[in-house]
Amino acid sequence: MPESVYLNGEWLAPEAAKVSVFDRGFLFADGIYEVVPVYHGHPFLLEDHLARLERSLAALEIANPGQAFWLDLIQQLLTRNHSQDALVYIQVTRGAEAKRSHLPQGPLQPTIFASVSAMPVHWDVPTPVKVTLLDDIRWLRCDIKSISLLGNIMLKQQAQACGALEPLLHRNGLVTEGASSNYFAVKDGAIYTAPTDHLILPGITRMWVLKLAKELAIPVHEQAFSVADLAQLDELFLTSSSREVQPIGQIDDIIIGQGGCGEITERLVHAFHASKRQLSAQ
Repeated sequence: MPESVYLNGEWLAPEAAKVSVFDRGFLFADGIYEVVPVYHGHPFLLEDHLARLERSLAALEIANPGQAFWLDLIQQLLTRNHSQDALVYIQVTRGAEAKRSHLPQGPLQPTIFASVSAMPVHWDVPTPVKVTLLDDIRWLRCDIKSISLLGNIMLKQQAQACGALEPLLHRNGLVTEGASSNYFAVKDGAIYTAPTDHLILPGITRMWVLKLAKELAIPVHEQAFSVADLAQLDELFLTSSSREVQPIGQIDDIIIGQGGCGEITERLVHAFHASKRQLSAQ
């Protein structure tokens, strides 16, 4: 647990941080969040995370205090908690009002909360995991990093019941993403991943891995792959801020490749580790 969290201009012990029962985040999940990985005290790809935070706030028409505010907040959060390898969590809701109403009753003062948690950092090639194929039951604005995560939670519970790390979600026969990750398929030496539209969250790690793939001269297609093609894939992996590049060896009863980490996935794992070292040393 962190020593100190930020809430609406105050630095508090976690147990002392309270929000109003009329906060729209509590009543309606009317808010957004962002998660920033930190290596050796340096936020990773921070400008990209803050740009996505700005897009999410703009989509909900919630006021953004600006980049200087976020930079100072994150630095203070890391300093006060003596954090080196960590995940920074930021949440902004529309704020609290005097009564419960679906339609906000005029401009409100946003509720801003931030905390940090320790993140174990690995430098090896992760062991391949199992995922499970599930219908994507979530809403149609997955590009907004909304705190309304009930669909994601239900899907993660179903995946856990199947002995899987993550759900592999699909709509109309096409793979979208995971409950908290993006997916990449490898076939005949090329990478395929769903395009950044309203059906997926544009992951920052996803964006970075696509950049690394292009630097490694690996062909990239931002094109959704189909459920019908899963059994013929050469490799499959997912990305997220906490998992980085995670190889997948099995989808339900389908073994991908030979169940191990494929060559292209392994190259991207090593490239990601190298970029962590480089950016955290700057």
